[in-house]
Amino acid sequence: MTSDNDQAVDTILQIFTRTPVEGEVKTRLIPNLGALRSCELHKRMTLHAMSEAKNTSSKVEIWVTPTVDHPFFIGLERDFQLKIQVGKTLAERMAHSLEQGLKRYKKVILIGSDCPSIDRELLIRAVSLLDNHQYVFIPVEDGGFSLIGSVLFSQKIFHEVPWGSNLVMTRVRNNLKKYHYSWAELPTIWDIDDFTDYERLSLRMPHITTDL
Repeated sequence: MTSDNDQAVDTILQIFTRTPVEGEVKTRLIPNLGALRSCELHKRMTLHAMSEAKNTSSKVEIWVTPTVDHPFFIGLERDFQLKIQVGKTLAERMAHSLEQGLKRYKKVILIGSDCPSIDRELLIRAVSLLDNHQYVFIPVEDGGFSLIGSVLFSQKIFHEVPWGSNLVMTRVRNNLKKYHYSWAELPTIWDIDDFTDYERLSLRMPHITTDL
């Protein structure tokens, strides 16, 4: 069994997030919440992801697009290393971050900031699965994934994936089979895209939305 100390040595956890600029984050919520409240929700979810990741004892990096030059990030460098996402597309940016992580660590786990149900327990379980698999994923209900982990990342698994559709995870699975990679999946969870998701978040995790 892998201890927390061993995990801290061989694992890097990466969190993808966006610069919290009003009107540019959680845009599908703006019609219901407005730009200011949508941006505040984005900040809270980012901080929640940071807190859960930090509690795993692993090294944590925050990968930001388009810039870390924002008051929200001031002071975070004390606990997290801030990095700029590199690439024109989401696939390119994820690939770059995963590849960079594996240059320095045996395992890399990448999550987004818009899936608050990813907690310390799920992160530790994902890391553990990489002891016996080359990849690990947490699918989301809309057909994508909220977590990807690897010990030998190859961009082949993103070949012809229709990003933004409900076929993302299906196509990734097909590529994993095609190139004979081993992988494991944790149970499907939900992320925060539209107002229905926000309402569910308010019911299940009210501490994130209280007084928003």
